[in-house]
Amino acid sequence: MKMTIITDDQDNILAAVQGHSLTDRQGQIEATVSFAPGHRTHMLEVDDDLATIDDLDSFQERLKQHLCQHLGKP
Repeated sequence: MKMTIITDDQDNILAAVQGHSLTDRQGQIEATVSFAPGHRTHMLEVDDDLATIDDLDSFQERLKQHLCQHLGKP
């Protein structure tokens, strides 16, 4: 599953969005998500079961694992 993770300048996770598009259009209305300067977007491929996790702490821990792998951190 594709996911976009947003981090601050110290790689703290601020948000996660399913997919790689931060823009959506319905009819003539278009919305775009943007972030403050210094925030970074990381477009990752994550495990499909991440979408089924109901526990917030477990979800955040799994996101951190994927982000650390992406950034090459232990």
